[in-house]
Amino acid sequence: MTQLQQELPMAAHDSSLTDAVAAVWRMSRFGDCAPALRLARSTLLRARAAGDGATEAACLVQIAWVCLQLGHPDDGLDCLFVGSRLRERFPDAERDALAAALFPWLLVELGLADEGYAHADAAVAAAEALGDPQALAFALNCKAITFMYVRQNELALPLLERAVELAGPDVRPDRLALYLTNIAYTLVSQAEAAELDGHAEAGRELRLRALAFNDRAIAAATGCGDRWSLRTALCNGAEYQLLLGNPDAAEAHLRQWQGLPGEIGPREQIHYLYTRGELFTRAGATEDALATCKEAVALAEHGTHADHLVCTLRRLADAFEAAEDHRSALAAYKRHFEAVQRQMGQVIRRRAQLAEMQFENEKLRCHSGVREKSAGPNDGYGVGNRRHFNEHFAGLRGRRFVLGILDLDRFKAINDAHSHLVGDRVLQLVGAVLGQPGIAMTAFRLGGEEFALVFEEPGAALAPAEAMRVQMASVEGGQLSPGLRVTASIGLASTDEAGSEGVMAAADRRLYAAKAAGRNRVVSMPSEPSGMVRRA
Repeated sequence: MTQLQQELPMAAHDSSLTDAVAAVWRMSRFGDCAPALRLARSTLLRARAAGDGATEAACLVQIAWVCLQLGHPDDGLDCLFVGSRLRERFPDAERDALAAALFPWLLVELGLADEGYAHADAAVAAAEALGDPQALAFALNCKAITFMYVRQNELALPLLERAVELAGPDVRPDRLALYLTNIAYTLVSQAEAAELDGHAEAGRELRLRALAFNDRAIAAATGCGDRWSLRTALCNGAEYQLLLGNPDAAEAHLRQWQGLPGEIGPREQIHYLYTRGELFTRAGATEDALATCKEAVALAEHGTHADHLVCTLRRLADAFEAAEDHRSALAAYKRHFEAVQRQMGQVIRRRAQLAEMQFENEKLRCHSGVREKSAGPNDGYGVGNRRHFNEHFAGLRGRRFVLGILDLDRFKAINDAHSHLVGDRVLQLVGAVLGQPGIAMTAFRLGGEEFALVFEEPGAALAPAEAMRVQMASVEGGQLSPGLRVTASIGLASTDEAGSEGVMAAADRRLYAAKAAGRNRVVSMPSEPSGMVRRA
């Protein structure tokens, strides 16, 4: 389970699933990214419980987009992969074109520029096939971003200009703000190249053009209330003004940024902090610069964006140098260099993971029909599969039972650090634990690292669930791979409290409560005399 999937979902939404999906899009357009994520996750759970695959596919694409906005590209990419088979089963041209466009953007956010560029043409082709100018404009923007990440700004600029032209008078203001922001960025990058070649005046002219486009982006984002695009354009504008020698204008942009309402995502916060830190550095306020840059570095160290740690460490080194603390400046530059090297290693690892994910997706696609027909009672993991769970669950309607949802803790980190082969072996061990005889419970693997546990004796669920949790925590993971530890979180819900229709959503909510409380624990029914949370 990814970091973002561990957030607590919102309480059940009163509107229909369709209304909830539309609400998520509206919230993301207005820059309410964190609440949009919570609502999208909650709607995903409801769609999954209702067996609504089309809405589930839409939610996964929504989550991918909000993950990008928040600065969690790895989570977003996971959602697109998880939803790929659902999108095949429930095709929707507009949604699928958006997913195709987001895919290369997420790749380059992770540093996979070559792969992003390779997929960008497919995204443009999907949008062209749709025949929607707005979808094509967005796909061209995403292709331009793949050029921007490899400093091919001369190639990015005409794509962005065409995106603005295609959008026409009916363009969504939030999309227009995005395209204009990116045009400004490409012009600044061209200015930097011109100045390095000794063409200072040409560089200044390009910077002034960039500032004009960025001001248009700020106006468009302000007009439609898109705080996500507005925050990006304001920080960019502050940087552009600083480099043109206008610190007061830069300060005005950052004050406007601070005055915007709503929750702020990590990507936006890091961008603001290192821009503020640079302003302090140039103003000679070295103590403020150091404090701000250190805060930016601390946030970036917990993120996965390919450039954030590199950018923040460079600003921190500059701040130390301005404070004439040359020893600390050298140490920060060393950390900056190490971050660049580590970033290169991460790119290699992510490239291998991407190839493996694509291979697994293709293998599943080729054999899905065979598996549906021939899957035995355990499908290779010692327990039933999702199809068997659906059949078993349908047969329990009208009966009393307890449903448990079990999810392995930090399973993505296990795959990342120890390989997917080790991860698969972990799943087999978990299946063996859940499938052992002597427990009045039936287990099923729902997909990935998530399992369903059905206890048909409602009064005897907590103790065996806790025993399984303890047994998993005692698995000798080091025998599979050095340093490996396996733990699980479990949420339990009863039909007595939630009914057959709501029991899965209730169990899911308790699973995420277990995650939020620290993982490796069981969250049970309120009626349990021992309380809600059982922990290690």
